[in-house]
Amino acid sequence: MQASLSGDELSKYVVKNLGFVAASESDGSVRLRLRPAVVAPTALSALFYWLHDQTIERVLISCLDGEWSHELVRSRDEAMRRLLALVKFITPDREGDFLSMPRPLHQLQHSSPLRAALDAWSATLGRYDAEVIRPSLQKALDDRFVLVEAPDGSPNLLINDVGSGLTRLAEYWLSRARGLRVEDQPDYAYGKWVARLYQQALSCGEPLLEDVDAVVMWPDQPRQSYRYRRLVLPFKRRDGSSVLLGTTLHDPDIDLRIKRNQELLQVLQ
Repeated sequence: MQASLSGDELSKYVVKNLGFVAASESDGSVRLRLRPAVVAPTALSALFYWLHDQTIERVLISCLDGEWSHELVRSRDEAMRRLLALVKFITPDREGDFLSMPRPLHQLQHSSPLRAALDAWSATLGRYDAEVIRPSLQKALDDRFVLVEAPDGSPNLLINDVGSGLTRLAEYWLSRARGLRVEDQPDYAYGKWVARLYQQALSCGEPLLEDVDAVVMWPDQPRQSYRYRRLVLPFKRRDGSSVLLGTTLHDPDIDLRIKRNQELLQVLQ
């Protein structure tokens, strides 16, 4: 970044005006400086991934809201929970980037790898049993899944586990996102959009199937198109808590943009 400021003055400027988060670490002590009102979603996501890679004994969170305030917490998880409570995002306008079409479950052919996941859900009566579910995912879907938990009393859905069969970029980022909200991804708008289907499956308590045609923005990468079919399965653990398992199947034949453009033309005619 070319600027007339440098060092601490530059750090203060970008935190105050540009939505950056300043982070430093020394011998297990982490110092964070941010202005919650302007923090960029990508900055917060990048911070969480950075925290994941640190050995942490304590975190000092300094917030600018008119004046600086300071709070000391004792763990990475506590720091992330506090940051999520402090920062409220306005989702950017990405109309047209994320398209989906619900599909009835009976359209899922018996030869589809997604059918194996649905059959495992039926076989367990919706009770989460990793010893039954994981082998099915590994065999039929190359371990391509995300497991999301719904903590009691919280509106947030948190990433609990990630399979090894996701795309390279998704696996790299999501494997570092355990404990974060579903929307806390490098592309916050996409994560926020994805979270809605998990919320729907949690609310109705039934599996949901949809076709997806999405454009995703990864850090330092051009916009990338993803076309796939997604199945979300709601489960109950033995302790009564809820988890949701999402798995996908790449399908280049899905093209919801053609359908959307046809609908727009009909409206204009």
